[in-house]
Amino acid sequence: MKKNSKVKSASKVRLPRKSASYEELDAFFDRNDAVALLKQGVTEIDSDRSDLDRMLEEYWKEANSKQLNIRIPVTAKRMIEMLAKRKTIEVSTLVRMWVIECMRREATQP
Repeated sequence: MKKNSKVKSASKVRLPRKSASYEELDAFFDRNDAVALLKQGVTEIDSDRSDLDRMLEEYWKEANSKQLNIRIPVTAKRMIEMLAKRKTIEVSTLVRMWVIECMRREATQP
């Protein structure tokens, strides 16, 4: 059985412009596989993590003043609500804790 592969070649990948909106970036990554973009040399992994360390340090001094909206399945939202209720904390607080923990973990990865 032949596998259908729709991986675009590097020359055919149309990159979003530098001033692209979140919607345009979202559409770009919906159309293109991030791993394939890495393999094609269209994107690369930045091994310099010093900026991440600095940003994590700044985070602890800042108020929660920016909002981030994400879409998740209904079941995932219900599960998060149940977990937050178990911990007797707000849903947004629990998700923020998870995001910060993952950011810390990612920032320390090589």
